[in-house]
Amino acid sequence: MTDHDADKPDGPYIRVGAFIAGYRLEERIGSGGMAVVYRAHDRRLDRPVALKILAPQLALDNAFRERFIRESRAAAAVDDPHIIPVFQAGEAAGVLFIAMRYVRGGDVRSLIDRTGPLPPVRVADMVTQVAAALDAAHARGLVHRDVKPANMLLETRPGGDLPDHLYLSDFGLTKASIGTSLALTASGEFMGTLEYVSPEQIEGGQLDGRTDEYSLACSAYEMLCGQPPFRREQGLSVMFAHVHEPPPSILERRPDLPAGVETVLVRALAKAAADRYASCGEFATALRQALAAATAGPPWADAPRPAAQPTLSPVRGSVATESPGATRQYNDPGHPAEMSRTEPSDLRAPTPPGLTEPAEAPPGPPGNPMQIGSPAGRQWWRSPARVAGVGVLALALAGGGIALATRGSPAGRGHHAATTLSPPACTRAVAKAPRLTSVGTTSLTVPGPFGVAVSGNYAFVSGGDAVTVLRTDGTAVTQVARFSVPGAIKGDAITHDGRYLLAATGGGAAVISIKAALSGAPDPVVGTLNNLGGAGAAEVVLSPDDRYAFVTVQSSAELAVFNLQVALTQGFGTSDFVGDLRVGSNPVGLAAAGDALYVANEGGTALSILSMSAAEKDLPSAVVAAVPAGCGPARLLVSGNVLWVTAEGSNALLGFSTERLRNDRAHALIATVPVGAQPLGLAMTASGSRMLVADSDQSVNGASSNLAVIDTARALSGKAGAVLGYIATGTLSRQIAVAPGGRIALVTVTSSGQVQVVNLGELP
Repeated sequence: MTDHDADKPDGPYIRVGAFIAGYRLEERIGSGGMAVVYRAHDRRLDRPVALKILAPQLALDNAFRERFIRESRAAAAVDDPHIIPVFQAGEAAGVLFIAMRYVRGGDVRSLIDRTGPLPPVRVADMVTQVAAALDAAHARGLVHRDVKPANMLLETRPGGDLPDHLYLSDFGLTKASIGTSLALTASGEFMGTLEYVSPEQIEGGQLDGRTDEYSLACSAYEMLCGQPPFRREQGLSVMFAHVHEPPPSILERRPDLPAGVETVLVRALAKAAADRYASCGEFATALRQALAAATAGPPWADAPRPAAQPTLSPVRGSVATESPGATRQYNDPGHPAEMSRTEPSDLRAPTPPGLTEPAEAPPGPPGNPMQIGSPAGRQWWRSPARVAGVGVLALALAGGGIALATRGSPAGRGHHAATTLSPPACTRAVAKAPRLTSVGTTSLTVPGPFGVAVSGNYAFVSGGDAVTVLRTDGTAVTQVARFSVPGAIKGDAITHDGRYLLAATGGGAAVISIKAALSGAPDPVVGTLNNLGGAGAAEVVLSPDDRYAFVTVQSSAELAVFNLQVALTQGFGTSDFVGDLRVGSNPVGLAAAGDALYVANEGGTALSILSMSAAEKDLPSAVVAAVPAGCGPARLLVSGNVLWVTAEGSNALLGFSTERLRNDRAHALIATVPVGAQPLGLAMTASGSRMLVADSDQSVNGASSNLAVIDTARALSGKAGAVLGYIATGTLSRQIAVAPGGRIALVTVTSSGQVQVVNLGELP
């Protein structure tokens, strides 16, 4: 039998040894009511994959088939380390299939079957990781609709003391249109698993991210006590219980758990979505706080309170509304580095890093549940969450399942305030760590490389007046194209749909067709966004729906906002420029998470926090606050619930809790790590356990320009030895990107005109 013949299953049954879309089925490893999963071999890339083949009757449902393929591709584009990488999805030999990363270690459902209820700390880490994956999907407008332990895959790691790394699978069965519901396919298949399905799914109501939160809460309940909250003999009885019956007390099934766990689960399992937590991440944080008490020691004694910490006030600017050539004016000539505070303080004062005990914050009302996907739903700062009176405060890095916790007891019972880290001052001291000579590197010559962005198997390196296109294949990297872009270009970003590359240039960004660039077109630039005369564009960030582009403009000390959709549909010109806002001295670094837009003021000491939805419509109201972020905050990276900042003048890496930046900014700094000289770019490895930081300067204490390798868990825990070592690079290492699959990192080395390729599989 030829391979071509083998691609045709024998009748309605698919046997081990058959070929589907080029994948040879080797072993049946799982099955459910809607699909069968095989371990298969990818002949083209010589690798194992997990191949999920859906039930034949689903392929007969035309609407389901089209939506399945569309949503699988959309889910594959969601960039989160806890979403299973999808290699291919489509239809072959009359069946629908998804080819995914093969994860050795089984799923959480099988783990519970083997071991029974799981330890509280392990459950907290698992829920945090899954919540991060779900929030990333919700930001892209996707609702999973079938969250359950069987869809949480465990990656086997060497060593028994390493935390779990979870992947959430089955995004091919998501529903993209948040706000609508479709419980059944045309062929009568119910979308979801009854023991974890939300009331609104059963009733055909409106779906959003809180639908998945309900299912995640059912899963957490099962992880903790061995069975989901509603288990009945008949399916209709299960559905009735979800809609009408309160969840049974988890303390009756597992009395060793803290009482606060039940409070958290009852809220997440509320019948009405509006009564649940605003996001999966918020639920995970609350559950972690409650569960941490299960392993907490005796409450710490009360300690004297220090003087009040500086209170940072929002800074307002005004939108530029003038005609071309007119002078810009601002309501406030200052910038976030010039902040009002309760007592005089200089953010540049050389206060050494240390711990202080802040005054207890007054309790606030619970935040209103967020309507995901709506402009109002992204205004998280208008609904302050409760930040005081918690017995245990725990934070998680969802990118790697790492937890940091400080424990206390509720107010009135020996409350101990959460410890607070001070931002580091300017310094010329650098950390000492060994050279990692065993980590393999290669390099390519690319004139003037600055920014680097990756999409699929391609990397786009911007710099000088050109963009270079590289192809990645495993650990091999080759140049495939290079085209010119007018002006000095710096950072770049790719739209979430993968259609356009935006390269910062002039006072805005050049918009490049990726399809044209990959086809070898000599001029793939479709237009340029321009902010009416500004100069020094540095970094670009896109809104989750790709409608708006945000650009930091160094020379003008502004954040420029553009309506990308208008530019692409109506032509590039003055109509696509929304306005600009002064955001500090020398703004460069830019990152987004949900509705929050973070700007690093490289010429100062402040991290500005803006509302993205407000910036799109009313720039003067966009600034939420500013927080001290060391000396010369330069580049930003959001990973899970942590915002990482390189402080160039402090020679340090800082970690901020994104949750606390929303509601408890005085305590938001949770990690400081001394690194090499003048750190700039940073990137997280695919596993989330390691971070790379590009140290750009070789003039500090004779140190050479290098790449610092950071142990993420140690960085968050405050343990010594977070810097595992340095990888030698050329002069002025600047930006880093990790290629899909996580096997290599690409580092732009500006002065030596190279892109360095680092083999991540050889990191310690």
